[in-house]
Amino acid sequence: MAARKPEIMEALSSAADGTVQLFVKLTPEQLQTPVYSEEVRWTVRQVLAHLVTIEKTMHWLFRNILDGGPGSPDDFDVARFNRTQPQKLDHLSLKQLLQRFKTVREETIAIVAGMADTDFDREGWHVFLGRDRLERFIRWAYEHARLHEDDVRKALATSI
Repeated sequence: MAARKPEIMEALSSAADGTVQLFVKLTPEQLQTPVYSEEVRWTVRQVLAHLVTIEKTMHWLFRNILDGGPGSPDDFDVARFNRTQPQKLDHLSLKQLLQRFKTVREETIAIVAGMADTDFDREGWHVFLGRDRLERFIRWAYEHARLHEDDVRKALATSI
C-alpha cells in the first residue's frame, strides 16, 4: 500500500490554494452576498470565517484521536458552534481572514506531516461524520471546504 501522507498533504495544500483563489478576488459587495439563510445565516465572508473556525477546531479532534482519545465530545453542539463562531471573526479584514485560513491549513498539514501512515487508521468519533478513521476526518477538511465553496459560487451566480 502506498503511503497516504504525501497525497493527503498535497490535497490539503492544493485545495487551500483553490480556496484562497476563490475568495481573494471577491469585491466587498460579493463578500456580503447571502449564501445560507435557514439554519445559519451566513454571507460569503462568513463562510470563509466558518472554514477557519471549524478547521481550527478539527485540530483538537485530530490530536485527541492521535493521543488515543475518542474524538469529538458527546456534548459538542455543532449547531451552536456554527451559529456563534464565524461572527467572532467579523472584525478581520479579508486579507487577515485569508491569512488565518492559510495558517490553519498549514497547521493541518503539519499535523499530517507528523503522523505515521498507521495513524490514518486510528478510529474516533466526529460529530458530523460519526465513527470513522482519522484519514476520513482529515480529508473532510478539504472536502467540507469544497462543498461550501460550491455553495458560494452558486450564491454569487444568482446574485448577478
